[in-house]
Amino acid sequence: MRHKLIFAVAFAALQAFGASSMDNCLFNGRWEISADRARTSAPAATVQFNASATTLSFDLEGHSRWRLDVDGSPKEYFVTGEERSVKVVKGLDGQRHRYRLIKVSETNPGYVILYKISTDKAGKFFDKPAASNRRIEFIGDSFTVGFGCEGGPGDSPDLEFEKTDASKSYAFLLADGLKADFQVNAASGRGIVRNYANIVPEWTLMDLYRYTVPGAAPAEPDAAVYDLATFHPQVVVIFAGINDFQGEPPYGDKAKFKKAYADLLDRLRSAHPGVKFLLVSTKIWPNDDLTPTVKAIYDAQVASGRSDLEFLAIQTENTALLGHPSVHSHQDMANKMRPIVARLGKWLSR
Repeated sequence: MRHKLIFAVAFAALQAFGASSMDNCLFNGRWEISADRARTSAPAATVQFNASATTLSFDLEGHSRWRLDVDGSPKEYFVTGEERSVKVVKGLDGQRHRYRLIKVSETNPGYVILYKISTDKAGKFFDKPAASNRRIEFIGDSFTVGFGCEGGPGDSPDLEFEKTDASKSYAFLLADGLKADFQVNAASGRGIVRNYANIVPEWTLMDLYRYTVPGAAPAEPDAAVYDLATFHPQVVVIFAGINDFQGEPPYGDKAKFKKAYADLLDRLRSAHPGVKFLLVSTKIWPNDDLTPTVKAIYDAQVASGRSDLEFLAIQTENTALLGHPSVHSHQDMANKMRPIVARLGKWLSR
């Protein structure tokens, strides 16, 4: 009875609105899109659309935090619950604007569903925003998610939902600053061959990477495998491996790590001819194994004749929640990566 009441309330709310559309939306991130819904688990997954409205409604399902932007500037944050509901955003000026809905929280495991976006009765949608001719993919872990970036070292771990903001991660900031379309394929606690503290060892980052909605894959035997031809990045930033060599030992096997990493590079080269890579590492504790291991991968690639990749060891200010980079540190990382990514993408002169 409770579910019927919720859907009845949602339907009644939608009846008060006018135009609705998903055909006019530009999606960034991995979304599983069907005739009546779009589903994702990706951090920083976005939906952009052009509309005139005094009120917008978002028909959503799944526990998540969202940020709504108007012409690139934040308008409002809001939270949705596990059950389907309609979130109404009021106080818009009725003029034409480019709106962007950003999923700023992580969904690992799980997923969220967007059913519909609607305007008030006098509002309307315009043509879908044009896709960018710049495309970046980010592959990583909690550092790439923006986990706990708004928190502090003394905050309770229970605040991870409130303190995580993927729209303030280096990945989002970098893509947004370069005006690039992007995917953030990242999951906290996951590694290339070994997860943090060896949690769910059968679902490493490389296992999850195969799926369109990675957060749903462990519970769905028939989960859709992602088609790499759907999105062709010109630059892929890989900042992964922290969890392979951190936390309680035993740590990841370095030989297996190097092979899996090299296999990923070759797979992406095959799927995206001409793609360039930025391999990123940072200092980790207790043994600081990540940087020399990734540097060895880079050196081996160069020695084999590859010239499509660069390496960057970056210092992070781990003063946010549970020793993660702060908002300031994410801004610094984005600033350090930006000229390298722009050069790799050949975007410096455009």
